[in-house]
Amino acid sequence: MGEFKASFNSILNRDLKHIYSGQPKTFRFRHSNPYPTQEQLRIKEENKHLKTHVLKSSEFIQEYKCLIPRAPAFRVLSRYEIDGMVSRLTKPTVASQGISNTSEKSMREEKEKDHPTYLGTKKVTNIEMQAIMIRLTRPTKAAEIRSKQALFSRSKTDIF
Repeated sequence: MGEFKASFNSILNRDLKHIYSGQPKTFRFRHSNPYPTQEQLRIKEENKHLKTHVLKSSEFIQEYKCLIPRAPAFRVLSRYEIDGMVSRLTKPTVASQGISNTSEKSMREEKEKDHPTYLGTKKVTNIEMQAIMIRLTRPTKAAEIRSKQALFSRSKTDIF
């Protein structure tokens, strides 16, 4: 049995009333507004970002004819944004926690809490002070290597 292959539009196009009148009439079907494409949605999001963030945090410089971001010190922020920024910057990071899961700041505060030097109870004698000064003013290994290299380069120039 043969199949009947004809769409509704092909049947309308081959209708007798269209034989002598030329092209068939165009039909208007009810339809909704076209949905925005991904490109249109992306452009809309970029424009929203431009209005809310870039224009508020930048100023137009007539000399260069472009927007230049304001320095962070000159941005207009509310009290709540500043509080959030301060708390974020003073909170220890995951990297500063280290292996022992304590930050450098908390470890220093813990040592300072009961160490006699930080409490001001331990006095340093003159002999200890001189030993500390000698140790601190002693040249480092890198300084010794640099001085030896300088002597070697001077001796090479004297030979030639």
